[in-house]
Amino acid sequence: MSVFGTMESEVRSYSRAWPTVFTTGHGALLRDESGRAYLGFFAGAGALNYGHNPPELKAALLEYLSGDGVTHGLDMNTTAKRAFLERFRDPVLVPRGLDYRVQFPGPGRAAPTRSRPRSSSPGRSPGGTPSPTSTAASTG
Repeated sequence: MSVFGTMESEVRSYSRAWPTVFTTGHGALLRDESGRAYLGFFAGAGALNYGHNPPELKAALLEYLSGDGVTHGLDMNTTAKRAFLERFRDPVLVPRGLDYRVQFPGPGRAAPTRSRPRSSSPGRSPGGTPSPTSTAASTG
């Protein structure tokens, strides 16, 4: 039996339907170990809306990594986070008069958590009700 069958959870389903091992992806195509091409319909379950390895995103990512950019900062302040927030705020939020907050959540249970009384939680008024300032969040 292959390493996939012996090491992976039984929860997996797609890999059972396609008994192949994919090696590369470009645009909408995936290739397997034998070189056969497959049309990818997943779109990364929402994460690959631009296809596999789009040249513009790939170049920006490689530039960031080659410059030793911070790749795991949780909720710490980084230059990359500042650039993202400014580029989101200025052309999207400000012109629409939106007073949103952005949250950068971690990967589920692995994320650190803090407990505070509702009255002192950011984004809540002393009575525990949501404040007029809204929150926008994304995990992907």
